[in-house]
Order: sequence, then structure tokens, then C-alpha cells
Amino acid sequence: MAQQQPEKHFSARTTNTLLSASVIILIASVLIRFLAPAQWDTQLAAMGFGLQQVVLVLMGIGVFLFLLVAFDQPS
Repeated sequence: MAQQQPEKHFSARTTNTLLSASVIILIASVLIRFLAPAQWDTQLAAMGFGLQQVVLVLMGIGVFLFLLVAFDQPS
């Protein structure tokens, strides 16, 4: 009979770090979206990006980190 390998999970420190980072990124992206001056949007548009696109990428990174932590929890 084959031995089952124990499931590996992130350590508590890593989990807390990832969770904190995801929350900070999500809060920062919302604050950037609503508090950014109009000059930022025009400067980003000159570089080929829009402020909304940058905010969506930040939110995507934050959600990815959050889901990484959520799906790593032991059952």
C-alpha cells in the first residue's frame, strides 16, 4: 500500500503576510481609483495606459493573493 504524502500548506507567518499584502493592495487600489488627481490619468494615458487599467491590474493581484491564501487552508 502506498504511503500518502502529507499535504503541505503555507506557514502561519507566510499566510499572514500574504493576507496582509492582499488587503493592503486592495485598499490602495480603491483609494487610488477615487482619490487620484486627473493629472495621473493624463500622464498614464500618454504612456499608453489608463488609470482604470492600472487599478484593475492592482485589484487582480490583490484578489489573486487573497485566493492563494483562501485555497491553501487545511480542510
